[in-house]
Amino acid sequence: MSDGAARGDAPIAVFVHVHYPDIWREMSALLARRLTVPFHLIVTTSHAEDRIVLPETRHLRSARILPVANRGRDILPFLEALAATEDFEFGLKLHTKKSPQRTDGAEWRGEILDSLVPRRGPRLRTIIRRLQADKRIGFVTPAGFCLSVKPWVLVNAPGMVTVMRTLGAGLTESDLDDAYFAAGSMFWFRRPALAALADPRVRALFEPEEGQFDGTIAHAMERLFPVEARRQNFLSLAMPALLASRPAMARPQLLELVRRHADVPSTYFPAPYVAALAVRPRSRRRMGALLQQAGEASAGLRLTLSQWRGQLIGR
Repeated sequence: MSDGAARGDAPIAVFVHVHYPDIWREMSALLARRLTVPFHLIVTTSHAEDRIVLPETRHLRSARILPVANRGRDILPFLEALAATEDFEFGLKLHTKKSPQRTDGAEWRGEILDSLVPRRGPRLRTIIRRLQADKRIGFVTPAGFCLSVKPWVLVNAPGMVTVMRTLGAGLTESDLDDAYFAAGSMFWFRRPALAALADPRVRALFEPEEGQFDGTIAHAMERLFPVEARRQNFLSLAMPALLASRPAMARPQLLELVRRHADVPSTYFPAPYVAALAVRPRSRRRMGALLQQAGEASAGLRLTLSQWRGQLIGR
C-alpha cells in the first residue's frame, strides 16, 4: 500500500464493514462518486464474497475482502482489518448502518456520509490536508455526531475498564476529559491513534452476537476510540472543528474550537438514556423546549450513573 507515498499523496485506507449488502450497493456507488482521491478499500463481511460490489472508480488502488464472523457488530471486524493493514497513515471507517431498532437509521447514515465523504471533491481534499498539516489531530467524527464520552459512558463502564486493563492501562475520570466519540461509529482517524486497540487480547473480549442494544465490548469500544487517541497524545474532534482549525493554533485555542463543535443539540441525542425524539421540531424554540424536557427526564438517572461510574473507574 505504498504507491504515492514518496510524492506525499499516498492513498487513504477505507475500512467498511458490510452487514447489509443492499445498503453496501448504495454506499459503493456513493464512494465511487465522492472519493476523488486515491484509496485502498478493506471490506469485512460475513457474507459471500460475490455479494460485495466494489466501487467503479479509477481512484481505487486496491481492494481486499476479509471474511469475518457476525460478532462484535462493525467494531470487531474493524479491529481485525486494522490489525491486518499497516501501510497507511489516514483511515476512514464506515459501515452499512441500518439500526433496525430505530426509525431514523437511514437518516443517520446519510448525514454521517455527507459529513465524512462530502459531495464536493475539494472539501474531501481539505479534510486530508488538515490531517496532514496538524499532527495533533487523530480522530474526527461526523458533524452533529460528536459526543463527550463522559456523560455517555452509561452501562459501558465495565467494558471500558476491561479493555483498558487488558492493554495494561488504567482508566480514570480525567482520562475521559476532552474525549469525543463518534455516535454511529464512523470516522476519520490517524493510524497511530488507534493501532494499539487492534491487540489480539482485546479482540478476544468481544461477546457473541445476541442483538444487544448496549453494554457490550463493542459499545465500550465505540467510546474508547477517542480515549485511546487521547492516551496516544492525539485530539478527537468534530468535522466542523477540523475544517475550522489551523496548525498554527495554540493548543488552548484549538481545544476551545473542539469543545464548541461537540455535543451540538440534536433530536438524535437529547440526553443519555432518552430516546431520540420521533418528530423533528420546526423551530429552534421548539427544539430547545423538547431538549430541556428530555434533559430533565434523565437528570436523576445521569447523576446515579455518574456516581456509580466514579466508583468503578479507577479501582
